[in-house]
Amino acid sequence: MDTTDAAPTAGIAVCLLVLGLLAAPYLLLSEPGTGLGVYYSGGPLGAGAVAFLAVLLVVVFLSGRQRRTPPDTVAGIALVGGVAALLFAVLWAVSVDADNVYSFTAQWMEYHRWLVVVASALVPTAGAVYARAVL
Repeated sequence: MDTTDAAPTAGIAVCLLVLGLLAAPYLLLSEPGTGLGVYYSGGPLGAGAVAFLAVLLVVVFLSGRQRRTPPDTVAGIALVGGVAALLFAVLWAVSVDADNVYSFTAQWMEYHRWLVVVASALVPTAGAVYARAVL
């Protein structure tokens, strides 16, 4: 398997995983009046910053996979953007109000933000593997 093809594909998959995890509460929580707006807006940037970078990095990894941009440029943007996404996810996760998290009836919501952080940690990993392969 060629790492220069596998790393951007893994990066795309991980970014889509992050987006799927961020969308899961909207799809799985059916109670009206849940505090999802407060939950996602926790911290100075909220989860929207993580989602924005995940969408942006899908495009970056796609441009690297399809060789539409120089590989070293894609590797740098993917690595720096992935680190930023991870830092934004950690900032959001530690800033969410615990009372809001425990107000949800679904038990899995206690772990949701940390799953987003773990998935976000895989984005710069894919960027680093791609950078190592092309540089």
